[in-house]
Amino acid sequence: MSKIYFFRHAQASFGADNYDALSEKGIEQTVLLGKYLVDKKFKFDKIFVGPLERQKHTYEIVKEIFNKNNLSIPDPIIVDGLREHVGHTALDKILPQLKETAPFKEMIAKMQANPKRARANRLLMFQYFMNEWVEGKIEVEGVVSWKDFRKNVKEGLQYILDSTGSGEQNTAFTSGGTISSITAESLKIMDEKTVAALNFSIRNTSYSSFFYSKGRFNLLGLNEIPHLPEEMVTFV
Repeated sequence: MSKIYFFRHAQASFGADNYDALSEKGIEQTVLLGKYLVDKKFKFDKIFVGPLERQKHTYEIVKEIFNKNNLSIPDPIIVDGLREHVGHTALDKILPQLKETAPFKEMIAKMQANPKRARANRLLMFQYFMNEWVEGKIEVEGVVSWKDFRKNVKEGLQYILDSTGSGEQNTAFTSGGTISSITAESLKIMDEKTVAALNFSIRNTSYSSFFYSKGRFNLLGLNEIPHLPEEMVTFV
């Protein structure tokens, strides 16, 4: 029986020009993760990493901590199927059109009326958009659709499973939406809104673990953060 861990990247730079970069807090989270993995003597046979900057940087910080403690850690195998969905990009692209619809007019008015709640209200707007987008009720040209994202994750997961030998302990550094999609594959969740909603609960640098044996892929633990104190918990 093999075991595979899927780590969500550390906190990204929400609201900055480059969302894909880790924030200062994200770097602190990753250091805590690396120290935890070293203290608990985690060993990995293979490491798979998504192609995004925040995914690779999370791995690189963990690798640096392993190296400082004279512990070996595998070089990354880049897997495009570990890439996150493009929901944020899709919303930004179509928002000028959505601003003219009643639900978005109301949400934007709330953001303008209470600037202190702007970030929270934008997240609510994003959640509303995601519910519509994943069911195909809103179409956005020029970006990878939710349907294609789910297909890519399935292909990436299959590559990881095919690359996992018997008795190996492997890991992947990826994103919340990807982990939600992988969890849905394990649990046979078919409702896309449920899959998307799970994304909002996956915490930065959390790990979800699965057993894999003879074609069976079973969830063991979801969204675990034993390395983070409460004040370091984030979701972006």
